[in-house]
Amino acid sequence: MSTIPHLPIFLEDDGIEHGSRIILKLIRPNWNLDKIRYKLFTDGITNKLVGLFDDSRPEDDGVLVRVYGKNTEQIIDRKAEFENFKFLYHAGLAPDLYATFDNGMVYKYIKGETLNTSTVREPSIYRLVATTMARFHRLGTNGISARDGTIKSELWNKMEQFANLIPKRFSSPSNDLRFRKIFTQGIENLRADIEPLKALLENIESPVVFCHNDLLLGNILLQSDDTVSGRRPVSVAFIDYEYAMFNNQAFDIANHFIEFAGVQEPDFSLYPNVDLQMDWLKSYLEEYTGESLDQNDQRIAVLKHQVDMFVIASHLLWIFWSLVQTEISVIDFDYLKYAEMRFEQYTKAKSSLIK
Repeated sequence: MSTIPHLPIFLEDDGIEHGSRIILKLIRPNWNLDKIRYKLFTDGITNKLVGLFDDSRPEDDGVLVRVYGKNTEQIIDRKAEFENFKFLYHAGLAPDLYATFDNGMVYKYIKGETLNTSTVREPSIYRLVATTMARFHRLGTNGISARDGTIKSELWNKMEQFANLIPKRFSSPSNDLRFRKIFTQGIENLRADIEPLKALLENIESPVVFCHNDLLLGNILLQSDDTVSGRRPVSVAFIDYEYAMFNNQAFDIANHFIEFAGVQEPDFSLYPNVDLQMDWLKSYLEEYTGESLDQNDQRIAVLKHQVDMFVIASHLLWIFWSLVQTEISVIDFDYLKYAEMRFEQYTKAKSSLIK
């Protein structure tokens, strides 16, 4: 991945298939375009992801084209995302990156199925997620420092950035009315929570590591082998690194636990129970420390407490994000409803965790 070509092409929403074929012609000139199979993988809430396959070749020769959501450059630093991708590729945690274009990137297809609210609870699968996250987090402590040479959590700057992008008044009158009914105090009370929350969470000393920060179920791919007794989970891969940055270890874990709820119709009662959390954290810490741990090891309890506390920060970050998306996104998703649901969870978490 020494030099990644940039293609001066912009894919419009209604021309993604056609535009993807133009890109394919440039990066796979020997493929027969008449025999290309095109598949929409996600019509996600931030980006669109499509796969292109030549059925005369193995499926894992496939190419993925990721088209950034409109206006997302306001909330995502695409240059940093590109650097993250290269950084993770060299660490063996990201697929080959073939090219970038004006509003997206092209990379190697990874075979696998995304997790769902059932599979994420299976011990053989969640332990793979835990150990993969631990390997991801160790990148920040293995001599790979932040790009400016220091390692500090970027969470609070990201929160401020999102909060600053929330409009004083939403351009859609119906959204503006709904917003004022949900957030009766406006956004200032939530903004005022940032500094005290930062002071509180810095005090619990969760290590700062390189985090994915967006491990929702659709960003985790499961690879399985066929055996006589059925499918056997072998490994998981994390995709989409647009929010990856140095952050507190406990944030990434708390954020993932919240994502057990799903996204389209989130059910926050699916947050993992204590037994699942403790087993997950044991698997994580064994990989992270390189030691075999007893279930009663004090380090597991300490990490659980840190994760519990960072649940509050995760809800606050994604409330701000959802409100920005309410204004700028053209994707058909009720971001304001999502902000309301996260606000409800934030209020509950804050009252139960901050004494």
